[in-house]
Amino acid sequence: MQNQPNRLDRIEEALEQVTQALNNQVAVNADLRSSTNSLINIANQHQENFMVIVTEIRSLREDNQRILNRIERLENLHDG
Repeated sequence: MQNQPNRLDRIEEALEQVTQALNNQVAVNADLRSSTNSLINIANQHQENFMVIVTEIRSLREDNQRILNRIERLENLHDG
């Protein structure tokens, strides 16, 4: 019967180690979830910023085309 308490002690110790490992994994998973959410928020903000930049580029391109058209008209009037 001497082996029975030792065996139970080893099982209890192993169970405590497994429990601690699971608790650690839960904490790591929570940190990863938080980090993932932060990265998603950053990516969404970058996407919004990118769309603003694209809109500005398109507007500048339209402005440039209007300026070029006006210059061309003025040159035609001058040469005409």
